[in-house]
Amino acid sequence: MNKPINIFSNLNFHRSLPRQCPYIPGKKEYLLFTDLTKFVNKKTLEKLISEGFRRSENIFYKPNCKNCNSCISTRIIVKNFNLTKKFNRIIKKNQDIEFKVLKPKTNHEHFKLFKNYLKLRHRKGEMSDMTYLDFRTMLEISPVETKILHLYKNSEFIGAMLYDVYENSFSANYSFYNPKYKNKSLGTFLILKLIEQAKKDKKKYLYLGYYIKECKKMSYKVNFKPIEVLKKKNWEIF
Repeated sequence: MNKPINIFSNLNFHRSLPRQCPYIPGKKEYLLFTDLTKFVNKKTLEKLISEGFRRSENIFYKPNCKNCNSCISTRIIVKNFNLTKKFNRIIKKNQDIEFKVLKPKTNHEHFKLFKNYLKLRHRKGEMSDMTYLDFRTMLEISPVETKILHLYKNSEFIGAMLYDVYENSFSANYSFYNPKYKNKSLGTFLILKLIEQAKKDKKKYLYLGYYIKECKKMSYKVNFKPIEVLKKKNWEIF
């Protein structure tokens, strides 16, 4: 009998040292990660995403914590996405917003908005001390095809969503926006526009990252239905 092929056989995986969990106070975070500085084929990249890995620059990682399974990978089934009355209201009140899909390219205007967003929304987060070089690296360094969705109001840059493009899916990496437009629900609007773009590009899934019930800023993801969660290596409807 032929042995099953290990699609990750050419990758080297490592386990991180423990650090303070950024989501749940009092817990330690452990990560399993691999460096993809060298070329990796599209099939392997898609497999990594489908098994719960996320990307940060050239690193693909996923939680590998002891005695904790709070971080649960999520993905939207694009063709079945349910546009609720609430989502329609958000789209309607943002009819004055224009958007563009571009290759990631940073400038100081974007960085200023990013820092203002962190100051008002994530003041104590681990990104709060990021420099312009850190910001540029986060947006522009990637071993995969990466794009950024920009939002504009009257030609003013007011928000962005960084995302990766895979054969069958998009993966949302990070978003930021001008908090003075909080009544426009720009965080949700960015995801809705990305779902729209995924449908246009005939993608099957949109990966949203980790759902964490105990963390309010990570629990919103299950509002986008139908959504699947990864449990014991199997995807199932939440």
